Amino acid sequence: MNAFKILIILSICSTIILSQQIRYIDEVFDDVNIIEDVVYANSPDLPFIFLFEWNTYDIDLDMDIYEPQGDTISNRPAIIFIHSGSFFSGNNNNDDVVDLSILAAKRGYVAVNINYRLGLNILSSSSGERAVYRGVQDASAVIRYLREYHSDLNIDPNNIFIWGSSAGAFIGFHLAFSEDDERPESTYGNTFDPDLGCINCEGNDYNHESKPNGLVSCWGAIKDLNWIDYDNDIPTIMFHGTSDIVVPHDSGFPFTINIALPFVYGSSLIQQRLNDLNIENQLIIENDAPHEYWGSINGNWIDGPNDNFYAIQDSSFNFLYNILNSYLLGDLNQDLSIDVLDVIILVNSILGPGSNIQYDLNSDGIVNILDVIEIINLVLID
Repeated sequence: MNAFKILIILSICSTIILSQQIRYIDEVFDDVNIIEDVVYANSPDLPFIFLFEWNTYDIDLDMDIYEPQGDTISNRPAIIFIHSGSFFSGNNNNDDVVDLSILAAKRGYVAVNINYRLGLNILSSSSGERAVYRGVQDASAVIRYLREYHSDLNIDPNNIFIWGSSAGAFIGFHLAFSEDDERPESTYGNTFDPDLGCINCEGNDYNHESKPNGLVSCWGAIKDLNWIDYDNDIPTIMFHGTSDIVVPHDSGFPFTINIALPFVYGSSLIQQRLNDLNIENQLIIENDAPHEYWGSINGNWIDGPNDNFYAIQDSSFNFLYNILNSYLLGDLNQDLSIDVLDVIILVNSILGPGSNIQYDLNSDGIVNILDVIEIINLVLID
């Protein structure tokens, strides 16, 4: 009886076009629904022009939520997009993060495009540290909000990723790899600057883990490589240009000559640290490429989106897909069900120009007909 079912499944597979699209890699939805201005936190913010931080005032922090139109899955991964702008400009209407949010939602993700607190004195090291830290607190707040309301938003609370550009990537790195006992001394405040509190102490009172499950960094950096340790096993993909004069790909000061801001470590040295700790990562270095080399300045398209933008998004979505694919053996299209569509994807991979080693279901080092039999057995069991 099982052999007869196998023949039927293989017969169905042979009648379907080999270019079957894969959720979370390909654009499987045509349209996107956008819910704008959802408040996720309330925190003390700075006026646009400030000398000291004693005159903060509370503001609501909001986000736009992009969802695939017509999606029926109730447990979807989410990507939080965090815009660039050097901590004194930009918002979630920046061209690049809006386009990425739409592209992510069309692939089946819930895309969350956030605003966070801005305010930086570029002549003050402590102001730079505090600006990053406030952003980290805001990213923590949005992750805790999503995990609190994951059922209402149809989000998988165990698959929430951060994708940051420039300042947004700084926030992603520091949230993923730093802890409360590593916060800079400047964040504790003084006569003129209030104590910013712990990482999870601002925005809202939701008590959830605030670390992301994966990180995409576009031209970001971190203040201290030693903050990355064995306890922060967060898969990370990084992109950086070797001619970036805003954020160094190796190490140095932001904006190259601004010694008033904190010294930072870029993607090349971060990868070395991640490799030393055997934390899953990927680094794509673009020789002679500048800051935001996908064609934007402070997040707005100037000569982009260019080919680099599409290459970066493809590499990133493939990286995140491999994280997702490790959770449920056989669920190749990540629709939370092992069925004939997964069989089709596996057959397509075998018949295509290069099989995906991630589909080695029987762990023999080869993707072949034995893996097809393995997944068919999973379909029959399911």
